[in-house]
Amino acid sequence: MIRFLSVVFCLWGQVVLAQVQLPEVIDGRLAHILQRGTLIVGVKTDYPPWGMLDAEGNITGLEPDLARALAARMGVELELVSVTASNRLARVNQGVIDVVIATMGDTVTRRAQAGLLDPSYYSSGVVAYGPGDHAHQSWEDLRGQPVCMTQGAYYNRTLEETYGVAGQYFPANREAKMALSFGRCVAWAFDDTALVQRVLANPDDPYSVMEERILVTPWAMAVAQGEAEATLGRFVSAMIGEWHATGHILALERKWQIGESAYLQALNAAWAQPSFCRGGPLPAACLGAPPFPQAEDAAPPGWMMALRDRTGIDLRVFHDAYSRGRLMRGLGLTLSLSAVAILGALTVGLALGMMDAALRGRGLWARLLLTPQRLLVTVARMTPPILQMYIVFFGLGGVLAQSALITPGAFGVAALILSLYAGSTNAVLLSHALAQERSERPDATVWALVPGAFQRAYDGLVAACVNIVKAAGMASAIALAELVSTVNLIVSEGGDVATFMNGLLVFYFLLMLGVLWLFRRLRGWVVREGAR
Repeated sequence: MIRFLSVVFCLWGQVVLAQVQLPEVIDGRLAHILQRGTLIVGVKTDYPPWGMLDAEGNITGLEPDLARALAARMGVELELVSVTASNRLARVNQGVIDVVIATMGDTVTRRAQAGLLDPSYYSSGVVAYGPGDHAHQSWEDLRGQPVCMTQGAYYNRTLEETYGVAGQYFPANREAKMALSFGRCVAWAFDDTALVQRVLANPDDPYSVMEERILVTPWAMAVAQGEAEATLGRFVSAMIGEWHATGHILALERKWQIGESAYLQALNAAWAQPSFCRGGPLPAACLGAPPFPQAEDAAPPGWMMALRDRTGIDLRVFHDAYSRGRLMRGLGLTLSLSAVAILGALTVGLALGMMDAALRGRGLWARLLLTPQRLLVTVARMTPPILQMYIVFFGLGGVLAQSALITPGAFGVAALILSLYAGSTNAVLLSHALAQERSERPDATVWALVPGAFQRAYDGLVAACVNIVKAAGMASAIALAELVSTVNLIVSEGGDVATFMNGLLVFYFLLMLGVLWLFRRLRGWVVREGAR
């Protein structure tokens, strides 16, 4: 690919860098940046020392330093925005950020999704990180084993399809590391650059990095689609070339105590030669390694292409067996989790509500028995369900797993927490409704009061159960790949945003209609039973 880069020339027999300047004619996003007076760059905050938060909560690291140098040359202020592997390309294409400098592997697929820039500026491979005494010394040893992964990484699919690992997907590195620490995975698969630094920075940690390094790929900066050949893309590309020619990134490696990489040394040697990396097309030595050659899917059938061209509905991802399988599993998990959570919420609400109604007003001993019940209801209602999932999955579940007693699965944990969260609200609703029923029918048994109480609390019960279905997406935080997180992954890998987001909207609308229909049927059955 032709790149308009011209940053080095020879003067008095020495290589001297021609400092990159803003072009005279400016268009597209660069014009918007200069008018706004601020460059917005997406960086990582969970990848030390390339991107992290300092003690004051400020974003710092090698890549933020590159962003500062870029903004300074433009003569504008800098705003750093934290991004993740799964949302960085979406954010740059949506215009939320101007440039991505976020440890992003350069792949063929990503080059079709956004404006990835040449030359590359770093490189990494994939290694496994696990307990120092673990028996997994090669990727073959990990075949069929649960391995923690970070959502959005380019190599996840290859690790599953080619190396046969059982991927456990977490939204960020922090969750992946926690899951490993609590025995949820046998290893964590991630970039060797980050994991080697983690081991060096924590010599007392009982973890080590597997020596076998696979799937090596360069890192690329990115702009929005269509901006790579505009003035913004050409300017950033020229700056990367300048940084290689002057050894600026090598100096930042030393500043952050990373150690000079052979990959950067080779690029520095190429760009420092007089006129070698001048003009275009650039030699391969100036570009770095080629993009990661992800396997291409078979051509979709003609009707899919015709549908996309005529309506904009892009269903090509359904032609890919891997993505289609993920969608079906995500759909099944969402429906199963919703059904279990609704049933659990009604059961918990009914049991705790009847207990409260049966013991209320019966003296000191009854108050003592009700104290734990009311404490459970209060804690379950007032604590965010995502926090409850973290505590049970990573904390309690990790302790149980390490003690070899039991390892509660992500589905069971999510179903339990969602059931308790909505069930505690249902318990309060039903206990009040039962109290109202008892005031009208003081001689009736608690069970006989349930039909009337259900009708009184019907709207609240429906609202609580509908809300818990909509909250099921939180389960992705504990590696449960339900539909929302699966769709986000597919979109981050190139799936059509409009098609999948509108499809997700339709699915949840129909799911809510189905839940409401089931509740109406349940209400009719309760009314009939109560009339007997």
